[in-house]
Amino acid sequence: MRTLLTTLMVVAIAATAFAGGNPNITMYVTFDPGAEVARLDPTPYTLGNAYICLKEIDAGFTTVSLAVAVDAGMSISTSWATLLPGGLVIGAFDTGVTLASTDCMLGESVCIAEGSFVWTGTPGQITVFDHPEYPRMVVDCIGDTDVYCLASNAAVFMDPTPTGEDCEPTAVENSSWGNIKALYR
Repeated sequence: MRTLLTTLMVVAIAATAFAGGNPNITMYVTFDPGAEVARLDPTPYTLGNAYICLKEIDAGFTTVSLAVAVDAGMSISTSWATLLPGGLVIGAFDTGVTLASTDCMLGESVCIAEGSFVWTGTPGQITVFDHPEYPRMVVDCIGDTDVYCLASNAAVFMDPTPTGEDCEPTAVENSSWGNIKALYR
């Protein structure tokens, strides 16, 4: 029994050593920075924007890593830019990019990147995928690391393919070490 308790304690301590202050941080792609709009049916050959945003930000963040794919043919021109203060961009959006801010980013929702497009009228998707070296990395304002959950991608002239991820915040019940030990007496 002591071995089991010791093992559980080591696992609990190790797990919290890698957990940052944003355990429920969630990423989504939207066409409206003020709302979560994952589908757009624009007039062909017009300019438009898409935004990559984070929500469920409990402890703020300074750095995030991701990659973005845009389906071929849906846009004549595609360009991405960071919206974070300081404008630090390491890598390329299509192969893996790390965006860093000079400020601690706080808020209910923070858009981190903006894509500019010339829509062709061809259906397609804007899909976030993992950075090859730093998958889903989010660094909070004190330097701890979390991973984001991908709530939604976005699409034009079609519904986006669901991500299949459950990004609802997980409730955690507060307890003490004494209460945990009491379960095994």
